[in-house]
Amino acid sequence: MDCIICGEQVVNENNRLQKKVKDYLRTTSELDVKHLWIKQWKICYGCSESYTNDYLVNNSGVLQKIEEQKQRKKQLVKAKRKQGPSGVARAHYIERYMDYATCKAEENGRYIAKPARLINSQQYDEAYITYVKSSASTAVLIVRDMAEDIDTKGKWIDVRHLEKRFLSHDEGDFSFIIAELFSRKQKPIYPKKMAVETDSEYKNRIAYITWQTATADIDQQRTQGIKGDVYIVLPSLRNEHEGMYDKHYIAWDDKRRHFKRIRESDQYVSIIKPARWRYDIVAAKKINHQQLRYIEKNLSKIISKTHKKRAVTLAAFSPQNPQKKKESTPKEKGG
Repeated sequence: MDCIICGEQVVNENNRLQKKVKDYLRTTSELDVKHLWIKQWKICYGCSESYTNDYLVNNSGVLQKIEEQKQRKKQLVKAKRKQGPSGVARAHYIERYMDYATCKAEENGRYIAKPARLINSQQYDEAYITYVKSSASTAVLIVRDMAEDIDTKGKWIDVRHLEKRFLSHDEGDFSFIIAELFSRKQKPIYPKKMAVETDSEYKNRIAYITWQTATADIDQQRTQGIKGDVYIVLPSLRNEHEGMYDKHYIAWDDKRRHFKRIRESDQYVSIIKPARWRYDIVAAKKINHQQLRYIEKNLSKIISKTHKKRAVTLAAFSPQNPQKKKESTPKEKGG
């Protein structure tokens, strides 16, 4: 407790303040203002000696001091509330903020190779919606945009097989992709953008028309017995922002009772940077249809090979030739 007049801390020295109250009660049965304040620990011993009861009640100078002390206390309380909690409570709130900001950073992670989000998906058929949401659409983008050794210009990309990396928690992490490329014999006819369409909606419509044309063209060529060029692609998913952190400048929000992020502040916390996933192409190789038949026939064995180690190589897709035993020539005996 602090004195309401001078602001000094009220200290109980040898119970001197309470002794004053007891002595006063011996003379009268009712406490005056001065001794009531002493009993309630509102004034210190020094002020109790300096002022009489009448002086405390009627003197404007004392009343002004009391008012100034009240204002000072209010300002201190406001400053403390603005600064926020301290000690264990502060650490608790900052830990909660860091958990929240880290979860948000993980949600905001994005892929370089990812199909555009469908807008107004009800206007597309179920097969296309399934394709966009599937891993095959991502695999097409990887082969088309990132496998520099494969010339996909004027070609349709058909994913023959797609294998998710063993024990990976990410749906977009592939151990290998087998894709077949067909020449574009049918050309898609793209309509003009409508006035009511947004850019995203128009891009969705163009992508849908492209998918319809590609599906029809590939099916027709397969019916005619046409075979395309087949490639094995080994992608490796990595986070460009791995091990990188952002500084979150924080301040205490007294209304909501938590820390919030602001542009400038004296204090900050380090939060993991939102992931930016990209694919590195480890290897890409063209194979013939005889090799493709071998792979499809022995697919389960090949997949089990890829499970043994994370770094998949093209050797896993080749038949293992039995090693020829070296014939030992008998030594000539001396005559």
